[in-house]
Amino acid sequence: MEFDYKKKFSLSGKVAVVTGAVTGLGYAMAKCFAEAGAKVFITGVSDLTRVQKAAEEIGHGCEGLLYDITDESLHSEMVKKITDKGGRIDIVVCNAGVHCKKEVEDITKADFERVLGVHVVGAFGLIRAAVPYMKKQHSGSIIMISSMSAYLALTKVAAYGSAKGAVLGMVKCLSGDLAPFGIRVNAIAPGFIDTPMFHKAVDDDLPRQKKILGHTPMGIYGKPEDVAWAGLYLASDASGFVTGVSIPVDGGCSIGF
Repeated sequence: MEFDYKKKFSLSGKVAVVTGAVTGLGYAMAKCFAEAGAKVFITGVSDLTRVQKAAEEIGHGCEGLLYDITDESLHSEMVKKITDKGGRIDIVVCNAGVHCKKEVEDITKADFERVLGVHVVGAFGLIRAAVPYMKKQHSGSIIMISSMSAYLALTKVAAYGSAKGAVLGMVKCLSGDLAPFGIRVNAIAPGFIDTPMFHKAVDDDLPRQKKILGHTPMGIYGKPEDVAWAGLYLASDASGFVTGVSIPVDGGCSIGF
């Protein structure tokens, strides 16, 4: 029985891509992976200078790439670029996201499609492009980001919650499809984490902030690094027998008290 924790949690020799990693959860996960030894590629949309600056801040040879996850024509190109540069692809983190906070009657078809396009359709496109490479390696870890909105009846986020619920369904189905090939598929369901996207959603809504903290037994917001540690576990060999699950990182919010 071996308990070499440094070896099990090390990502040395692994190649990872984290989408939407210029700020927030993605940035924290990318930095954590890089410091654990992985060759990390981060992506952002529309501003290459900003993406490259984030990569430089992460260090450890991290590279920044411009990538619109909703553009179907870019998925295969992105994965090929990563495998050409890194030699393989071991970890895919589908973190890119957009929010939509509106009353039900104000959510347009375009709003709904935009949110699903990033969180569900776009994420699946990237995964589909990466799977053939992972099958050849007979290994890989795919990590998707769900949300408390997939577990709780949060208000004004019907499009976002629907997308994050779909993520959980995708994780279950893909984990069954890919387990025979040594590929694991899991999700992290963050609670209310102190990120730019979170502040955009709640800073002008004091009652919502009070409700959130009142429903979180620990009584605080999480930090991006809390999610990064969960990501490191799922990316590493320490979770080698874990697939098809969603890990809440939520200060107890999902216990439903």
